[in-house]
Amino acid sequence: MKPERGDVVRSSDPFKLGSDRQRPWLLINNAAHPFANEQHVAVAVSTKEYEGSVPLREDVWEVGGVPKESFASPWAVHSPRDEDLIAWQGRITDEIVEQVVDSLESYLR
Repeated sequence: MKPERGDVVRSSDPFKLGSDRQRPWLLINNAAHPFANEQHVAVAVSTKEYEGSVPLREDVWEVGGVPKESFASPWAVHSPRDEDLIAWQGRITDEIVEQVVDSLESYLR
């Protein structure tokens, strides 16, 4: 699997405790990432909606999807390496990726 910007992948969650530590992550980095061939910038995908969450409705999936209503959490950032990726779940539209990136950037400026 060669992950790309807009892919939703499963990986461990460094913020979770216990034995069920996996979650889906939306990859948001572009080719300018200094380690783009081996490491990524990702935000959490959650079934919980919070203020600032970006809905991942059925119509934003180009292919694949998730079994429950889900939301991207732009403030929950992770940097998984290729070898940490467990499964590919699908790809969302560029428009939603840009919305997530814009939200994340607003938390950093």
